[in-house]
Amino acid sequence: MAFLSFVGRVLFVSVFLLSAWQDVYRFNEFGVDASAAKILTPKFNMLSEHFTTYTGFQVPKFEIKFFFAGVIAIKALGSFLFIFDSTIGATLLILDQLIATPILYDFYNYDIEKKKFFQLTFSFTQSLSLLGGLLFYVGMKNSIPKRSSIPNHVIATMQTVENVRDEYIEHLKDELGQARVESEIMFEKLKLTQARLNETQEELSQCYQEITRLTRELKGKSNAEGFKRWFS
Repeated sequence: MAFLSFVGRVLFVSVFLLSAWQDVYRFNEFGVDASAAKILTPKFNMLSEHFTTYTGFQVPKFEIKFFFAGVIAIKALGSFLFIFDSTIGATLLILDQLIATPILYDFYNYDIEKKKFFQLTFSFTQSLSLLGGLLFYVGMKNSIPKRSSIPNHVIATMQTVENVRDEYIEHLKDELGQARVESEIMFEKLKLTQARLNETQEELSQCYQEITRLTRELKGKSNAEGFKRWFS
C-alpha cells in the first residue's frame, strides 16, 4: 500500500512538475526580456481590476516576472515535497493553484459566444479538480491521528485497559458456558422429576380405582348380609 501511495503521488504531481519545467523553459527562452512574463501582464492587470472593483482594495504594483519566478519556485518545491507525503508540499501546491488559476485561465474576460471562452473554462475546471484533490489530501492527512503524537504513558494505559477488557470478556464467556451447562443439567433433572410425577399420578389413579372397587364390593356384601338377616 505504501508503494502504491508513492506511485499515486508521483503520477499526481507529474502535472505540476511538467508545468514548472515548461514555465522555466519559457521564462529563460527569451533572455532578460522575459517575454513569457510579459504575456501574463495583461491577464494579471485585468484580474487586479476585477479584484479592486469587487473588493475595493488596490493591488500593489510589482514586476510580473518576479511574480512569475516565485510561482515557478512554489510549484517546484511543492511538487518535490508532495512526493514524499508532505502536507507542506500540498499546501504550496494549493497556494500555486489559487494564484495561477484565475490569472492563466481568465475566461471571465471573454464573451460566451467565443471559442476561447470554452477553452479557458475547461482548463479552469481542470485546475479546480486538482485543487479539490489537494484539499481532500490535506483534510485526510489532518483527520488521521498520528500514533507518535500520543504520550507513551497514555499508550501503556490504553494497552492495559484493552488487556483487562479482553480478560473480562474471557471470564464472562467461561461463566456463560458454565451457566449453560448447569441449565442443561437442571433441565434434565426437571424432565426426570416430571416423569416421576406422571408415574406417581398414574399409581395414585390406580389405587383410587382399586379403593373404589373394594368399597363397592364391601357395600354389596353388607347389603346382602342385611337382606339375609331381614328374611331370616
